[in-house]
Amino acid sequence: MTDFDAIVIGSGLGGSSAAAHLAAVGKRVLMLERYSVLGGSSHVFRRQGKWEFDCGVHYLGDCGPDGHIPTLMRGLGLDDRISWLPLDSDAFDTFRGPDLELKVPVGWDAFEANLVAAFPHDAKGLRQLVKVLRALSRDWNRDLTPASMASQNRWLLGVGAAAAFAYLPVVSLFLACRLSPRTILTLGIYCGLLGSTPSKTTSTWYAVLLNLYIGGGAYFPRGGGQALSAAFAEVTTTHGGVIRRNTAVEKILVDNGKVRGVRLSGGEIVTAPAVVSAGDAIRTFTDLVDDEHIPFLYRRRVGALRMGLPFINAYFGVELDLRSAPNGNIFVIPSWDDCKNLATIALTERRLFHGLRYGRGSGRDWAEQFAARGPTFVQSSTRRDPDHHTCAPMGHGTLEVQSIVPHNPAMWGVDGYDVAKHGYRQDATYNDIKEILIEGMAQRIEVAYPGASSAIKFVELGTPAAQERFVGNSSGAPFGLAPLASQTGALRPGTKTPIEGLYLAGTNTPWGPATEGSMLSGRHAASAVVGRDLGAEVRGGAVLADRSKLRPWPKNFDALRAVSNELDAQPDTADARDRA
Repeated sequence: MTDFDAIVIGSGLGGSSAAAHLAAVGKRVLMLERYSVLGGSSHVFRRQGKWEFDCGVHYLGDCGPDGHIPTLMRGLGLDDRISWLPLDSDAFDTFRGPDLELKVPVGWDAFEANLVAAFPHDAKGLRQLVKVLRALSRDWNRDLTPASMASQNRWLLGVGAAAAFAYLPVVSLFLACRLSPRTILTLGIYCGLLGSTPSKTTSTWYAVLLNLYIGGGAYFPRGGGQALSAAFAEVTTTHGGVIRRNTAVEKILVDNGKVRGVRLSGGEIVTAPAVVSAGDAIRTFTDLVDDEHIPFLYRRRVGALRMGLPFINAYFGVELDLRSAPNGNIFVIPSWDDCKNLATIALTERRLFHGLRYGRGSGRDWAEQFAARGPTFVQSSTRRDPDHHTCAPMGHGTLEVQSIVPHNPAMWGVDGYDVAKHGYRQDATYNDIKEILIEGMAQRIEVAYPGASSAIKFVELGTPAAQERFVGNSSGAPFGLAPLASQTGALRPGTKTPIEGLYLAGTNTPWGPATEGSMLSGRHAASAVVGRDLGAEVRGGAVLADRSKLRPWPKNFDALRAVSNELDAQPDTADARDRA
């Protein structure tokens, strides 16, 4: 196969966005996905013919009329396909713990007022904290600021006194504001949304994350997370692009410093002058590109990159009508035992989330501690989109419980197994840890939705090994690189690489983790391939795709079936898949 202008490796939202943009501007593009369903970490899966769970799209910020995501969709002619359902504006997030009910509303002033009401003894420090966070996030444009060091430095010059904290861990900001241990523990939980902890997350990453939601509201795509990859695939295939699932790339082929295509795992060679690797940046240069083609200094830079933390995801189907419940997320704090002082908070962070002390055979000890003490995120896609007909039977609902966890394979009982062949699933330690964690997660849903733990009809737990197996993330980290000072914005690997014709997209690039960062990275990669600023064109009102080519979606459009069945007429394997 030699007639492609570009090849995109990986169908996560970064790769799907890149492929759609390239196809929309007339490039013949081939997108390759190693798994049977498109979407990467954003795909959904079904169980027993009646439950549907979102793996990664739980809520999005900046989806108002002029937000980055709606603007990007409008540029592809998809604004009439994807609609954004708002979460409760007065409590899109709630922190619930012993003697605590902190609601997080849209609007910085309202957020500050709620913080002071919940922690009145920290009133002065909380006002200082909000002032710094607003300053750091106010002029950070998620699309443009990370695009270059020059733009990032211009942002830094405009931040004022808050610049002193820009590249420091956010825990330093908490301490400078003299916040009490309970307040620090509560606010530090937000770092988990970046796959990190307060001692690792810079104040800039933290501020930008909060501003997405507090500054612009929280939303969910109608039809669930799979609708996003289905929309991108619609643009790609109707504009001459080709999508192949169940197709793994073995090597990116390079000749005299230039990309010439890829070799697939079966030996097939596909040629193109441009390749966009939208998966794991570390594995791109350690597994897919031979060392001889990578300049020494760039290879050292890749070797110094550090991944964020992986997650566990517990999926519950419950006989409980959640469609009329409050429409927000709940962060459950089981107890205050770990925040007697700053030292205990730091020690707990290292033990629960970084696996300090826990090596081979001691994972059960960690799991018991985590099940009893670990804060967790609880959300319901059923409540997000009550009209989504495949989510759960009437009178029932789905709940997803998520938390960052250590990766250490020895601790999980996975060390020594070939993750791709998933032999670890028979390991006694691995299965014991899963059972312990499921019991702990059941306790969390009871706190979030009273009565839920006694109404469980289905439960499944996804681990870091499962994430690595299905999506191919290093260390099973779905959000990519850790939000460290050395990996903030333009300090991350850029879209262009030292190899001519090889480009990067996805969460490891300057646009960072989660849905918005992935989508923007794809458009930047497409811009680099074609030598045009597609973002500027779209912001100026251009629609890159030909709307007349897009096929209408039926009323009960099944996004999962569209990206796992129609594209290559293979049997839908989603219902039979085991995420263990």
